[in-house]
Amino acid sequence: MKFFKTLLTIFFISITFSAHWSYNDIDNVTRQLYTKFYSQIKAKYKSDDWFAYINLLDKSLDSISSWWKINSKNAKIIFDLQKLNNEKIFDLELEKKEKNNKILLQTNPLLSDFKTFYYNPDALILEDWVWYTYNFTKKYYFENISGVDKNSLYYNWLYSQNILVYYENWNINFVKEFKKEKIISDNLIYGFPDKYELLKTLRNNKLLWVNHDDDYNFLELEKISLNITKWIYNENEKIKIIYDYILKNISYSINFSLDDYEIFSWIDTFKNKNWVCEWYVEIFNLMLWFNNIKSKIIIWDVIDAVDFPQIWHAWVKIHDSYYDPTFDDPVWAEKTKIYSQYDYFKLPEDLFYTNRYDKWTTPEELKTTNMEYRKNLIKLNISKLVKKYENINYNLLKIYKFKDKYKIPYLKKITTNHIISILWVHDMVNFEINLNWETKFVKNINYATITDDMIENFLYQNNYDLSWYLLIKWIKNDGSFEYIITKEILYAN
Repeated sequence: MKFFKTLLTIFFISITFSAHWSYNDIDNVTRQLYTKFYSQIKAKYKSDDWFAYINLLDKSLDSISSWWKINSKNAKIIFDLQKLNNEKIFDLELEKKEKNNKILLQTNPLLSDFKTFYYNPDALILEDWVWYTYNFTKKYYFENISGVDKNSLYYNWLYSQNILVYYENWNINFVKEFKKEKIISDNLIYGFPDKYELLKTLRNNKLLWVNHDDDYNFLELEKISLNITKWIYNENEKIKIIYDYILKNISYSINFSLDDYEIFSWIDTFKNKNWVCEWYVEIFNLMLWFNNIKSKIIIWDVIDAVDFPQIWHAWVKIHDSYYDPTFDDPVWAEKTKIYSQYDYFKLPEDLFYTNRYDKWTTPEELKTTNMEYRKNLIKLNISKLVKKYENINYNLLKIYKFKDKYKIPYLKKITTNHIISILWVHDMVNFEINLNWETKFVKNINYATITDDMIENFLYQNNYDLSWYLLIKWIKNDGSFEYIITKEILYAN
């Protein structure tokens, strides 16, 4: 409680000072107050507790941003405090990783003969406020650091002081040839949520496409990300606006090869407005982070994807909810969905995971089953949640709620006969219909033909609501007939 009160004190004191909307310009008073606050934590608690308390502050700031009456002034203060705290979390995380790696490297005295060490396990280097990485062109490794001795070093020509030595994934690595590559300027990513993960992602991208300048593209994406959410202070609204932007401005591509490394570049996705699921969510994730919305990319199996199990899929987790822009913008979509049509926007975990699995959890037997089997499994998974979420209008559940209401088995396809059993059928001959014991002549009618092949699509387009619809058996002059459904009908009398 004292911790939370201290945070509120910082907030109220800070709010009395002016703030500017520049991403890189955090108010000096806010900086000083945060530094003082962190110093008090360091003085009061053991070093092992610092990280826990900084994370507690992080949660408190998230809480304030969600329940406080946010306006342009106090939103800036909260935004600045979150950036400062995000950066402190990153510093502590990096410091811990480098400390652990340094200890491991120093366990073997032979390694002290080498001039070039790197203690960061992911080869992230900060020099003059610019992040770099190493592009390895010639590397040798030992699986166990205790196995490194003079004979093995000399046998493998590993005795030059210019060799880069670092520890990664239980291997001790000796890099004979390497080139330092720029990743990005630090000021562009200062205070990003999960900054360490961001740098790793940018590093991997840079090693594939060294000719790209991430600084320029970052600035462009930052401008868009902050401009489309300008004057929006509610986090859920910001997420929705960013999600909308992704769906409206990027198209899923089916014309690619896994040998084409460009598909792994968020920059090319941003520039070309066209690529695969991983970079849909990568740009979505970056745009969220520009708005200081904490999110995480998850990559693994979607069992009703046509390329399962050969190709993995990607989606995003924000707090306890899940989002999949790719599945809301499929290849076959003729036009972009609107918010009310989103199927995979802000879903709870159990509903979202009715058709997917996290890393290494996909049952092996599923990988050899056919699509029909897997789709039926998904239907069963979703049907179990109908009662749980009966008062929440998730689009994924609407067809199941419809079937539940009219006693249609979950695994059965909705047919014309089902609609006939739900709606009263009126015969129409020579454009005459009998309604309420009164014959009416149809002057004009806007209708859809009902067939077994199209009925589920019709229901989906109409939100599974048959209110005010009229089902008509249209009997033609030759005795043939078809079923049509309408709620736009004009009578002559």
